[in-house]
Amino acid sequence: MKRLFAGCIAVSFAAMLAACGDDSSSTSPDASGNESSSSAAILSGDSHDESSPSSSSELPPDTACCKVKESSSSVASSESRSLVSGGVWPQFLWDGSFDNEGRVVTGSDGEMAGYWYEINDVDDGGSSKFTFPPDIKKACDENWYTGTCYEFMMETYGGIKEKVVLGAGAENPHVGLGFNILNEDQDGADVTEWGGLCLEYSSDLDFLVRIAEDGTTMESCDFTASIGASESKKVVDIPWSKLGSSCGAGIEIDAAKFLAKAAAVHLLFDGKAGDSGEFLLKKIGSLGQCGSGSAPVSSSAVAPKSSSSTVPASSSSAKSIIGNMLWDGYNDRGKGQVETGGDSRTSGYWYQFNDGDNGGTSALQFPSDVDTLIFGSPFPELIKKRHGIELGVKFGEGYEKPYAGVAFNVWNEEQEGGSVSPWGGICLQYKSSIDFEIELGLEDGAIPTMGACSFVASVPASASEKISDFVWEKFKSNCGAGVSPDLTDALKKVASVRLKFSGAAGTTGDFLIQRIGAVGMCRDMIPVGP
Repeated sequence: MKRLFAGCIAVSFAAMLAACGDDSSSTSPDASGNESSSSAAILSGDSHDESSPSSSSELPPDTACCKVKESSSSVASSESRSLVSGGVWPQFLWDGSFDNEGRVVTGSDGEMAGYWYEINDVDDGGSSKFTFPPDIKKACDENWYTGTCYEFMMETYGGIKEKVVLGAGAENPHVGLGFNILNEDQDGADVTEWGGLCLEYSSDLDFLVRIAEDGTTMESCDFTASIGASESKKVVDIPWSKLGSSCGAGIEIDAAKFLAKAAAVHLLFDGKAGDSGEFLLKKIGSLGQCGSGSAPVSSSAVAPKSSSSTVPASSSSAKSIIGNMLWDGYNDRGKGQVETGGDSRTSGYWYQFNDGDNGGTSALQFPSDVDTLIFGSPFPELIKKRHGIELGVKFGEGYEKPYAGVAFNVWNEEQEGGSVSPWGGICLQYKSSIDFEIELGLEDGAIPTMGACSFVASVPASASEKISDFVWEKFKSNCGAGVSPDLTDALKKVASVRLKFSGAAGTTGDFLIQRIGAVGMCRDMIPVGP
């Protein structure tokens, strides 16, 4: 059973508001027993609703004969930002610190894809549930009409924090949370390219990660992995090879065919009535995207049988740059930081640069109401007030090619380089009265003997807000005639991303940067209007 959050939480879409607090819009499960998402399926807590249609398969059966129908599976390159055949990104990451709408962005264009919802045993006669921390419950009760409950949880805890309470009444007490990968109808998507899943969490109880399949099988048969309790926050990587069949030992399931039509991801707590404990989910993503991790070992897991399609192995790169990077001024919450996967203490913070070191006098012009330095920077206040980076620029005398701009470091403040190839390029949502450039700042020595040259892409002026993708092929060397450094090699050593504005001395301009991310990410995060 999936229930709506009583309090209409995390809904920024006007079309969904009417459904909050009323799960009569939930669709009935299909004949296969798969659970169906409600039309506005949002994470639930503390609510008690008996009106939702029943689901015949909250937990996988202990015994079943599961045959997966033939399904083709094409696997896209992990270096590509294009969608794989199932309509989702080859990499994804949900980070509670940056979410205020309760949604995992998978790359699907389904309006209801990725929204968190609750699964429980109420329709089986049970009473298992999640309960909120007291401060969150108080905020929900006091602000139920504003839809800010989920946002308050994210701001307070940087993730989903709830208490698990397994109640009496059901034969198999259980409660969990999940999201649909492709759409609310739980159609299948090809998630092979993810390579597995990663989590950052803490939990007083063991739980299961479950991949639910679409409705093409006669019985409900899923892939699961057992995740151990951890009192402190922990990052784990779970490659597909660590997931076992819920059909029972000895039942052969073709992993490649199953993963080609995955419908949902569930985190499920099951046990005996009376069990309870705290749970915090900070991140969930494709394999390797949560940061440094190690694969949990499940003693009950039966390694799924693989077909001709390959299940990717875990990458052990020392520098794990987030593949689906996106910074959004509306979701920054005054941090002034782009999350890249680098050192969170120093990477990603916005800073300004200009031609001062070359004798110039060009400078950025901040709004008059931005005068607070937070950690020595004006950007947190600017972004909080303007929901983006909105600045003027004045080009001064003293240097033959006046310039100024804004930038962030990819890995750390020492400007060590990292590989940004998986981004596929850079996307922007912006407006600007003048043309400018996206410049890749490379680590020292990245292009030997060539000085401080790099690769740049030209961005045209736009009087209105505009979204553009700049694939790596659009980035050209600015090293000068006769010098042709290798772009593929340079992309492995990117230390910073710089938005560089230039013009004649005495001239001025203005600009707004609303979003910056990997290719395609600026478009997928745009909220659907009423």
